Amino acid sequence: MTPDLLRYSPSNNDVVFDRIIKNFLLIVLILFSVSCQRDEAQRMFDSGIALWKENKYDESIQNFIALTKAFPEHQLVDDSLFWTAKIYEHYLKNPEQAIRFYRSLNNKFESSEYSVRSMIGLARLRSTQGDEGMRRAIRILLKLQKQTSPALSELQWEDNQMFLAELFSKLKNYEQARAELKRLIQERPDSSHIPTAYFQIGRSYKLQGNLDLARITFLEADRKFKHNKSSLSSALSLADIYEETGKLNEAIAVYNSILNRLEKKEVIYQLASNRIQKLKLRVKKTKTG
Repeated sequence: MTPDLLRYSPSNNDVVFDRIIKNFLLIVLILFSVSCQRDEAQRMFDSGIALWKENKYDESIQNFIALTKAFPEHQLVDDSLFWTAKIYEHYLKNPEQAIRFYRSLNNKFESSEYSVRSMIGLARLRSTQGDEGMRRAIRILLKLQKQTSPALSELQWEDNQMFLAELFSKLKNYEQARAELKRLIQERPDSSHIPTAYFQIGRSYKLQGNLDLARITFLEADRKFKHNKSSLSSALSLADIYEETGKLNEAIAVYNSILNRLEKKEVIYQLASNRIQKLKLRVKKTKTG
């Protein structure tokens, strides 16, 4: 027998089997590597949360940022960006860095569960940066108002309307502020913000010098909420308008209704009581000439 005949020649089955084994081992290696990465990313995130709970904010942020750089495709990246922005805003009081990370989250993860809260945080910070910052915040809030996925929760939508109205008022765009407040009243009539919405509408008229519409709005609010504490701000403003326009007896009547909804130990009760006494003296002087 020749040497060539003695040499082993693998069959096709052997070759196929060998490839299967190699591919299987490669898949196992890849899965193991991915699993290790996930475990390491989770460890870094958990460590960041633990450090935050211990008030070690700088170290906490280092863990979150390191995670985003080491594992840019990991499912915890948007979580880490949000926590980084949150810590910069609320704990380290660094609005510039908070804005940076809120924007990064919004740009990279539009469908993230943190997207809405991140946009609200960004609007909140922009609103502190002067008139131009408030205009930027308004654009963000209007985008949120129309956004359907992810959408604002019912409470977030209501808060969003109040925030929009506040910013429009600060920019002296009272008509648009009233439009946002009226939309809230129409679409969420049971919202806890409704008494404040009425008050803000009346206040906007007063700021524009339209005391008649302001009086009508404050009166409507006080009647709608049956002269209880929820309409206290409107009642106080109504009494103030009556005083300004010389309707002293009407002002006294409103202050008396305010006393009925408060306890004697409350500061506003004392102020209203004192105001009634002064107004009664003014009425007496008017009658006696």
